[in-house]
Amino acid sequence: MSKTIRFNAGKVQYDDETKKCTPLPHKGVVTVAPSTEDEGFFDFTWTPKSDSGVEKDELLLIPGDMTFRRVHSCHTGRVVALTFLSSGDKSLYWLQDVGDDEELDKWTDKDVALVQSVQQLVSPTEDDEEASEQPVVKEE
Repeated sequence: MSKTIRFNAGKVQYDDETKKCTPLPHKGVVTVAPSTEDEGFFDFTWTPKSDSGVEKDELLLIPGDMTFRRVHSCHTGRVVALTFLSSGDKSLYWLQDVGDDEELDKWTDKDVALVQSVQQLVSPTEDDEEASEQPVVKEE
């Protein structure tokens, strides 16, 4: 049984020409949960916290078809990228947890654990099975 992950995050707009990320002012919440319609898949939802006219993101995550990673090139905030491997589509979010306002670019242990937990949640189960089929080296 899979768990649901929730965290505070805003959206980030990426400009292809300038190669700059601009955080949008809206506060929001990301929820990653087992899909209610497709077994083995996950629903990824970003919902704005206020009724600001901003549409929410509703994406279907297929394990093995996406990555969720820290954007190391961003030095003004803690930005993560959700990238779909089959289409190349990318969504960027900046972490907004309460109490993290002093040093917006400083990654905390909690941030690292969050990214790892999302990655583990949506990792393909076939890879886990293939890894277990690898020969095991026993020390004697």
